[in-house]
Amino acid sequence: MAKLTKLMTMVAMAVVCIASASPASAMDNNWEKIKKTGVLTVGTSPDYPPFESVNPDTNTIEGFDIDLINAVAAELGLKTEFKAMGFDSIIIAVKNKQINLGMSSFSVTEERKHSVDFTIPYFKNGSTVLTTADSVIKTVEDLVGKRVSAQIGSTSAEAAKKIKGAQAQIVDDANIAVMMMKNGAVQGAVLDVAIAENYAKRPEFTLFAKPLSYEETAAIVRKGAPEFLDALNKAIKTLEADGTIKKLRTKWGV
Repeated sequence: MAKLTKLMTMVAMAVVCIASASPASAMDNNWEKIKKTGVLTVGTSPDYPPFESVNPDTNTIEGFDIDLINAVAAELGLKTEFKAMGFDSIIIAVKNKQINLGMSSFSVTEERKHSVDFTIPYFKNGSTVLTTADSVIKTVEDLVGKRVSAQIGSTSAEAAKKIKGAQAQIVDDANIAVMMMKNGAVQGAVLDVAIAENYAKRPEFTLFAKPLSYEETAAIVRKGAPEFLDALNKAIKTLEADGTIKKLRTKWGV
C-alpha cells in the first residue's frame, strides 16, 4: 500500500510538472525557433499604399509597414521574409503557423482579439470616404441611397456596412474599391484615413472632412506566444523612443 501510495504521488507530481511545463515549453519553442532560423516570416497584403504596395519598377514590396517591420526585425537580430497574400487570409496564416507575423495595417478590434494577439499599437488611424474631386457627395448624409465600396476583411468594410441608407459593395482589395469609385460604379470608397489621404494627394480625388471612425493599428501574432510578443513590443517601443517611427512616418507621409 505504501509503495502504491508512493507511486501515485510520483505520478501526480509528474502530471503537474508536465501540465505546467508544456505550455511554457511550447511558447518558448515558438520564439526559440524564430531566433534559431534568424528569419521573421511576415504576411502582408500589398495593396495599401503608402503602408504596403508593390513597387512596379523593382517588383518588391515597400511601404511604411514594411520599413517598420524591417526595423523591428533588425532590432531583434533577424531578417525578414515577406509573403504576399489576400488581407482576409493573413489571420488564418498566422493561426496555422504558416507565417510568424501579420503586418498589413491591422486595426485593433475586439473580434480579432479572439483569433490573434496584437502588438502594442504603432499607428493611430480610422476610416473615411474617398470620392472624386467633382463629386457632390461630401458627407455621410449625402450617401443615402448611394453605393460605396470597401476591401473585404477590413474594418473599413465594417464601417461601410454601417453607413445608414448606403449599399456597401465589398471587393477583394483597396485598389479595386478606388477604381470602382473613379469609374462611377460606386459613389464613394471607404478606406483607412491614411490610405485615403494618400489617394487625395492626386487632384482627381478628395475625401470627407470628418472620418467615420477612429482606430489603432498593430501587428498580429498567434495566441500563446507571449515571449515573442514581448520581444516585438520592446522593439517597437525602442523604435518609438529613438525617433525611427517618426522618421518613417515622415518618409511615407503618414
